[in-house]
Amino acid sequence: MESVQQASDPRLLARLARLELRARSAVEGFTGGKHSSPHRGSGTTFAEHRQYVPGDELRHVDWKLAARTDRFFVRRYEEETALTGYLVLDLSASMGFHTLEWSKADYGRWLTASLARLLLIQNDRWGLALCQGNTVTEWVPPQGGERHWHDSLSRLESIGVEGEGDPATALSSAVSRMERRGLVIWVSDCLGTAENAAHAAALLRKAGHDLVVLRILDPAEVSFPYGRSTRFEALEGEDVLLLDPRAVRQAYLEEFSNHAAELRRGVRALGADFRRLQTDEPLEVGFIEFLARRASRMRALGR
Repeated sequence: MESVQQASDPRLLARLARLELRARSAVEGFTGGKHSSPHRGSGTTFAEHRQYVPGDELRHVDWKLAARTDRFFVRRYEEETALTGYLVLDLSASMGFHTLEWSKADYGRWLTASLARLLLIQNDRWGLALCQGNTVTEWVPPQGGERHWHDSLSRLESIGVEGEGDPATALSSAVSRMERRGLVIWVSDCLGTAENAAHAAALLRKAGHDLVVLRILDPAEVSFPYGRSTRFEALEGEDVLLLDPRAVRQAYLEEFSNHAAELRRGVRALGADFRRLQTDEPLEVGFIEFLARRASRMRALGR
């Protein structure tokens, strides 16, 4: 048991040479299956009635109900389909920040690879959007299978961190490329405006997507542990500040907390799931437990 726990600890994962091992050790055994689609189609499981409108196929009319009510209704069914996932990873320059041996971008890559592995285990399809600043730098359309997973790993390993701008802008621009409705998982530090994040979430929801936001932060960004005069250099931009952290710590923590609360409120108000993950947190503590709770909630809702 101890070795299994260690296998998904970021301290070990950071030292593994192959990204594949990081992903497998995080999610192997956490399996699922087919999903009940949120879309209505012509499957076999009855979902609901809706009123007939000109153009509907007559074979879908419920004639028994029409005889009882003297009104025409169409029977609608749930489609039993594989899930289509879209993994959107923010690799802006700010994601390169780290006070540990690995950066937010490293942690985000492990997380994205783990999500892709999970979708592979479930026989699902996934697309991959790699974003730098406010731009989608690389787009991989949804596919499934072992070869696609290895291709995803290769792409995750080959792209660095760079670019300035609000990461939510890149998320918004990715929406038009998502041809099939599905589950969008946004992996980002979300260091843009809460308003832009809510706007991107609204676009996704309007397009019929389910949305999960996984916010990646270095522990120092959350606690601001600096205690002596410190030189701060902007990762996005060229600003350099020499500050006494003790003089600004309280103001920083208040501003950070207010932004975090507004961000969380904004995306959750649109029906999205939100989870903050710190880079010192083992994947099974945050990521796997979050997905387990989400899956349990979806089952309770009958989705």
